[in-house]
Amino acid sequence: MGEVVMKKFFSRENFFPSTLDKKQRIQSLVTSLIMIVLFVFSSFTFFNMLYSFADVLGSIVSGSPDVAIKDLLRALPLYLSFFMSLWALFLVHAFRKGKDDEYRLKSIFRKGIAVLSISGFNFLYILIMRFVGKYSSLVEGSPSSLYPLDALLYSVLFICIGICAILYIKRFKEKLPYTVPTRPIACIEKKHTRFFYCFGVSLWTLIALFGLTGAGLTIFVYDFKHEYAFFGIAVIFIYLLSPIMLAFWEFYYNELKEEKKKEFLLPVSVTSMVVSAIFITLYFVALKTNMDAPNNAGFGMFPITFTATANYGTLVVVFTPAIVSIVAFIRAIVAKIKEQ
Repeated sequence: MGEVVMKKFFSRENFFPSTLDKKQRIQSLVTSLIMIVLFVFSSFTFFNMLYSFADVLGSIVSGSPDVAIKDLLRALPLYLSFFMSLWALFLVHAFRKGKDDEYRLKSIFRKGIAVLSISGFNFLYILIMRFVGKYSSLVEGSPSSLYPLDALLYSVLFICIGICAILYIKRFKEKLPYTVPTRPIACIEKKHTRFFYCFGVSLWTLIALFGLTGAGLTIFVYDFKHEYAFFGIAVIFIYLLSPIMLAFWEFYYNELKEEKKKEFLLPVSVTSMVVSAIFITLYFVALKTNMDAPNNAGFGMFPITFTATANYGTLVVVFTPAIVSIVAFIRAIVAKIKEQ
């Protein structure tokens, strides 16, 4: 029975890349791998940005806005590094998705310019800050051992990415060699719902970035020998849920052929809801067992360190995967009703 189900849902013939030639399949694989790498980069730079911003907020709360401004200006390359990574991720995604070639070419060009502009500004900013003496050296050693040299080299990398993207689409002016048709989404064609759709997707992406680094750091910094070990394990699972689900929808569902998407949306959404319910239940059982765990053990866990005293932030992270699953389930039910 299980083998039949696996064959039905994971048959190679279900996926759009099965219709591509060898070179196109290689491009599909390469873009997927690059997206994964950029996602990891974005996750770590997002962590660095939040960590730095927490210090800035701390200075403001303690009544030292001048120190906050000074720290903000000094750490600006950290913030821009995150936006470079994020826009580069969107850029590679644009190579794969788009309703037609004209739309994709425009999207790639705009995102390429964005990556080039942010990374170019960051590069110049670091050099100017060093020239005017705001940085005593290109290797000050804080907040990283090579800062701000590492941010400078990071900018050079993304300047190259932006230039390569623009040169690439100049070569294929009319038709790119590989594309995956985007699933039609009626709401983004309507102005009054487009904002909510884009906001929801953006929030989900940020939470997935948030969770990937949070889970990774928890594994390395959390003490699983003390009484809050169960809570720590539950947090790791709950923060891994968003990036895993995001990857599943992107690399499984969105790669399906159009007719298979319609067929599989209901079972996939139900499965997604069940998995979300299991992980969320695990988290609240662990929390109920140790109600003081966020305050007593959360200090050693990211992003719990930012939400130990503000449970609203934790709830957003916990329930977002479930909300995404429920929305997908509702869409599947509506589609089934329309077909009858």
